[in-house]
Amino acid sequence: MELLRSTQARVDLSAIAHNIQIARSRLRPETKLLAVVKAEAYGHGMVRVSQFIEQNGLADFLGVAIVEEGVTLRDEGIHLPILVMGVTDEAHLHAAALHDLAITVFDADTMTALQREAKAQGKRCSVHLKVDTGMNRIGAKGMAEFDRLLDLLARCPNLSFDGLFTHFAKSEESGGAFTEQQTETFSPFIAEAHARGYSPIVHAANSGAVFESPGAQYDMVRMGLSLYGYYPDTPRSAAFGLQPALSWHTSVVYVKIIAPGEGVSYGLKFVADRPTVIATLPVGYGDGYKRCLSGKSDVLIHGQRAPQVGNICMDQMMVDVTHIPDVRRGDDVVLLGSQGAETIGADELAQLAGTIPYEILLSISARTPRSYEP
Repeated sequence: MELLRSTQARVDLSAIAHNIQIARSRLRPETKLLAVVKAEAYGHGMVRVSQFIEQNGLADFLGVAIVEEGVTLRDEGIHLPILVMGVTDEAHLHAAALHDLAITVFDADTMTALQREAKAQGKRCSVHLKVDTGMNRIGAKGMAEFDRLLDLLARCPNLSFDGLFTHFAKSEESGGAFTEQQTETFSPFIAEAHARGYSPIVHAANSGAVFESPGAQYDMVRMGLSLYGYYPDTPRSAAFGLQPALSWHTSVVYVKIIAPGEGVSYGLKFVADRPTVIATLPVGYGDGYKRCLSGKSDVLIHGQRAPQVGNICMDQMMVDVTHIPDVRRGDDVVLLGSQGAETIGADELAQLAGTIPYEILLSISARTPRSYEP
């Protein structure tokens, strides 16, 4: 028997298609697109989103962070090229080669171990070399280090140099001075690869650069947050025509009236100063609704904003609905999304929580079921 909680995240797959089309409209026809589906597709559901993208021909590559994510997609029948964008340790190279995952390489040890594994399996494995141009996270740093990798690559007949990439640190900033600096730093590495006779897919642009740096398209762009309807500089999301793909719903489970002087929830941090109608919702920080939002955020009921009051519990939270007539058990509540003329976006909750929209979307826990439209 299938049980479906009233607390659920609803993913509009057509919004994802729309956002990809918005990005495509800014790209050259020949520019490839990598859809970043790591971390459960930013909370939207990695398998279902990837299936939708593949079935509708919306992207040329998928991007994951770790080998386990790529293996999951292969086990679910995904055939698109998959790039593991993070570090892959030697223990995971067997699975990477077995499941035809492209691996990010920026050091000799990984390249040597992958060559050994590919040879043992009788395969030719795809690698994308990563260059650090200023992010200072991972990647070959400096031409001498890059040249040593290319020298080693020439002695690795079971490896195919299919990609060359870097990552921008401040691509969402209008003007993009640092992105331009990174692009200039990247150029000699591209030239060196070409001079050695290689023709890898060159890619650098993340969501910010897709919209801000048309000159950094190269051969492929990587679409992450904007795939799901948000721009890294979130106030500008709507200006670019992006549509949030995920809404988060729950329902009212109890309504009560409390008297002046009565408190609500652990610690009684909220105390009513008038007769107050309190609605209890079956959602809390165990579902990913952050406790730090206690007393700060709103939800939507009957198309109106209702302030959250008292400390958010693991499984429940309370809201003040005194100003909203006829709230009853079973009424739909929007935690994230639109109802009537009102909208609460991940950017709003992120600002209140002192974080970024990425974390809000990823925080929605696995016990919150996802449903998909269409």
